[in-house]
Amino acid sequence: MCRLKVVMAAAIAAVAAVAVQLLCVHPADAAPSMAASTTAPAGDAAPKPPIKRVSPDDAAPRTALVVQDSVAMRAAAKDSSPAQAQLWRGEALEIRGERPDHFQVYDYRRERGGFVRKTALLPLNGPAAQPDALLAALRVVRQQPGSESLGLGLAAAYVQAASAAQMNGADGAEALDAMGTLAERLADRASRAQSRPDGVATVAPTAAETQVAAQLDVAARYGLRFRTLEREAGAMQLCYDGEAFRRVLAMPAATPEQKARAALSLTRVDCLDPVATPPQREQMDQWRADVLDRVDLRDPALATHWRNRVLMRQSGVWSSLAFIRARRATVAGTASATGPAASSTTLQVDASSSASRRSLEAFARVVPAELSDDDQPAYNDAAMRGNAMRWAALPAGALEQTLGAVKLNVAVGQPGETCLVLTMNGAKEGSPPLLRHCAWGLVMTASARINREGNAIAIASVPADGWRELQLLRRTSQGWKVSVLPPVAAQPGLGYAEFAGWVPGGKELLVARESRAEGRYKRSYELVDLDTLETKRQAGDVTMLGAFQRWQAADWKGTSLSAR
Repeated sequence: MCRLKVVMAAAIAAVAAVAVQLLCVHPADAAPSMAASTTAPAGDAAPKPPIKRVSPDDAAPRTALVVQDSVAMRAAAKDSSPAQAQLWRGEALEIRGERPDHFQVYDYRRERGGFVRKTALLPLNGPAAQPDALLAALRVVRQQPGSESLGLGLAAAYVQAASAAQMNGADGAEALDAMGTLAERLADRASRAQSRPDGVATVAPTAAETQVAAQLDVAARYGLRFRTLEREAGAMQLCYDGEAFRRVLAMPAATPEQKARAALSLTRVDCLDPVATPPQREQMDQWRADVLDRVDLRDPALATHWRNRVLMRQSGVWSSLAFIRARRATVAGTASATGPAASSTTLQVDASSSASRRSLEAFARVVPAELSDDDQPAYNDAAMRGNAMRWAALPAGALEQTLGAVKLNVAVGQPGETCLVLTMNGAKEGSPPLLRHCAWGLVMTASARINREGNAIAIASVPADGWRELQLLRRTSQGWKVSVLPPVAAQPGLGYAEFAGWVPGGKELLVARESRAEGRYKRSYELVDLDTLETKRQAGDVTMLGAFQRWQAADWKGTSLSAR
């Protein structure tokens, strides 16, 4: 049996179990015999040097990490010998002997022995096996893309070698933070390697794909777990389960930056289950919000750019919660308009409004001057999510509103459905409506705006989380009609299309659009023709379009996140 020193507190016992497999010492006399012979074959000019055996009591190294990819473990200590196995960086081997330029090793996972060149191995003995040395090597490898599996091997070796005090201190938090960061980076590499344009798959895997698959296998041997999620066009998203980051969040010795990095990794939106039901999604988003709240944003030791990243993630999470709660309130409202159900609906609307306010407050605390180039996409995404639900933060408009000569009534339809009913102001009871339109989106009644000529009404609708459309009710020669302006003509992703002002004359309106869909990001300010809904002029900067300077609505300019 192997004898291991207990080196970890109960809080990180699972991580210690991972390292047990790495550095477990087996008696040499109990080891299987090696395939290679120490006798020189016939025809050799000179006999081979004997193998120097490593005894259990010897001070020589007993464990080594592979430091290169695609390393051959051969049947004999020469390059022309047949390869027994192909090794990848980060794998742990037991050293049982050595030749001048080879180590005789045994791989317990493959249950196979052989010879490996010394230059491809990092023996863990003496000063190199001390916790401080392992942590120093881990710091270097952590900065090298493509070496994630080696870093995970070093992290596991550190967990094995460190004392309980070290694991519960700042060095232990750094090692676990590095382990989580490397695992997350390896999962991202695997996701990029598996993606195929237009869903086309190659016949044989590329060298990069082979390397990533092998390193994922090495990571799995150290107990790291990954989830596979299916995305659009057959793409697969690989996500680390975040066990190391959870432990970092629970460690008092972790720095504010380490806790921020852990919280951001645990709350990634692209690692949410795409087939989760609304109750499951709400529960997960609430958990994400609680995790982000564990980061002390008031700590002066937390750098501004890390505070920005947490705030942007908080803004997106609370916007998603606002949508889910508002959607649940709409569904509940269709069941009953009075009694306990109506009271429950009111509470859910209040919860949605509170969540939307928290989203906008978090976004308002972001310092744009401290955003890096890498943070800009996340900043835009947070703005789109927050802007999509910003009307929920305001007092809801009346279900029946008088807009000039017409009345707009928001009524319930089928479960989850909302209907817009337009009637003449003062029409007799029972008169047919001018327009009735039902859809599944959340209708933001407070956003209803009619132009001075009374021939067009704009109102916001949110059919999906982070996706807001603009509904236009227009009076034509054939009567009133409804049209929908999406953020972009693509599959829904993130974005909004919002009313920004009426142009006098009843022929044009101003629309602001921003979207990230099908891998493309776009923000534009447009002058739209009311009759054809075609864009007559547009600009990427609001100051470059003269119509916006003259006719933009004051409430849009003051409350929208578009003109940030």
